[in-house]
Amino acid sequence: MHFIFRTLFNMLLCMMLASCAIENPKNSFAYITNQGDNTVSVIDIKQQKVTHTIKVDKAPVGIAVADKINRAFVTNVESATISVIDTQSNTVIHSIPVDGSPVGVAISPDNKKLYVADWFSNQVIMVNPVTYAITKKVTVEKAPAGIVVSPDNQQLYVAARDSNEIAILNAESLLIIKRITVGEHPFGIAISKDGNSLYSVNVYDNTISMINTNTWRETTIEVGDHPYCVAANLENNTLYVTNTLDESVSVIDIHKKKIITTVEVGDTPEGIYYDEINKVVLVANWGSNTVSIIDTQRNKLINTLTVGDKPRAFGQFILQSAK
Repeated sequence: MHFIFRTLFNMLLCMMLASCAIENPKNSFAYITNQGDNTVSVIDIKQQKVTHTIKVDKAPVGIAVADKINRAFVTNVESATISVIDTQSNTVIHSIPVDGSPVGVAISPDNKKLYVADWFSNQVIMVNPVTYAITKKVTVEKAPAGIVVSPDNQQLYVAARDSNEIAILNAESLLIIKRITVGEHPFGIAISKDGNSLYSVNVYDNTISMINTNTWRETTIEVGDHPYCVAANLENNTLYVTNTLDESVSVIDIHKKKIITTVEVGDTPEGIYYDEINKVVLVANWGSNTVSIIDTQRNKLINTLTVGDKPRAFGQFILQSAK
């Protein structure tokens, strides 16, 4: 009898452990900049609800989350500062002054360098994300906006909106290595997880440029009206592009180089990012003060959440976490 009881107990224990293993304890949190009311909305993506509203400086636009150091960096274009949020307590712990108009922002994958695109001064600023010291500045072409770092931390890509090009910089020295001409008024950009593909949204000609970073060969795909930002899924086979004047997201098959469906979202969708844990895409809708959640398995809208006034979420706004 004791043997039977012990066997049953072990079987039950194995079933419980298996159940725990299947349930992914990790989650993701979205940090949505709300330019109209100077706040950041924090969304628990698994629960699909807003959990915190954080007051920051004036007119927050850009966002970069740093998972290794538990920080989120927010560019405040009208106050010329970067708010530093502790993502464990969801409180502002510092404000970094910058001499200019910060818009785009990116953190290196190793979380050792922060890069800020200064829109009106045509500069890229390098900041130490731990000490908050500004370590380098460089002049690029006109109106730098979207900014991303290569997965190997070696290169920095900057969309120069008014020069219709992408500037490629050495991520350490900030020396410009190459310039690539793209469509008219590039704004949001993204890079694949393997670093082999760069994507540029060209606002005025309603296209997206898909660029091979090894050969610099470009493929152009037409999307919706006045596109703004772009996100790629983890497998780098699908792109999601916000179309601000169509209130939609274009879903692109990267290999076939064509739109496979269009998902209607809120009014004036801008920032967009892919959550690899929950397999969803989040879209910040500037005009309707909402965030749309798209199921990427079916490419269907599954929820809409109310956030602050005029959400932008321009940049890397999703933090993957085990909390």
